[in-house]
Amino acid sequence: MVIKKGQNKFQRLQGCPMNNGLLMVAFGNKFDKMTAYSIIHSRKYTDLPITVLTNIKNRCGLWKKIKNVNHVFINDATVNNRKYKTSMIDYSPYDKTIYIDADSVIQRKGIEKAFDKLNDNDIMLNVYGRWLLRIPLSYYRVAMGILNVKPPVYIYYGAFIGFSKTDNARLFFKNWKENWRKTGIRREMPALASTVKKMHGKIKLIKTNNTDNIFSWKINPRAIIQHEYGAAYWKRFFGKNRDILCR
Repeated sequence: MVIKKGQNKFQRLQGCPMNNGLLMVAFGNKFDKMTAYSIIHSRKYTDLPITVLTNIKNRCGLWKKIKNVNHVFINDATVNNRKYKTSMIDYSPYDKTIYIDADSVIQRKGIEKAFDKLNDNDIMLNVYGRWLLRIPLSYYRVAMGILNVKPPVYIYYGAFIGFSKTDNARLFFKNWKENWRKTGIRREMPALASTVKKMHGKIKLIKTNNTDNIFSWKINPRAIIQHEYGAAYWKRFFGKNRDILCR
């Protein structure tokens, strides 16, 4: 891995007292544009600093309209984006970080509630569900078989992750990345669930769910952070602009 332009800027940020911030990963032109649109909308509801990990040098022109965003350039192929998602703690300049996927937006005020929920915990994750007796999805079965993880097991969304800069959190990300590699460097969510299970009692984990109205996978007007839910979702926020090539 080689970090070029973003490295010195990131190192300067590390030396600054920065408490709370948002982190996103935008590898490839499609996600560069998508992230720009997402942040433009999110800026209506928060002025928190945002760090974007990207491998795009010639970024979408929309970024010129967005304030308080720091890009960390990573010289690597787009297909390797999960390598940096599973080690994002190494790139965040914040004491407490909320990571959201590029296809998520902040759609109402109150993102501070997420940091309040994180509090003094190491990791914060949103629960998808709990599998008690069997693992219904084949790619989870394969991954968890490799990692020797058996039900019962909680499953978590990978689109929303909160973390503090603690030694336990660093160990969590180290193990998550290692488990992701062991399971074939494909989907990272099976390795995420497996890592949480294997580290039970070793990290301070706080769980959120849809009733918290902090993050939602399905359309939920009450949720602060809304994850993408099909083309109709994007059209709701951006109209025809979602189909315009960024220049």
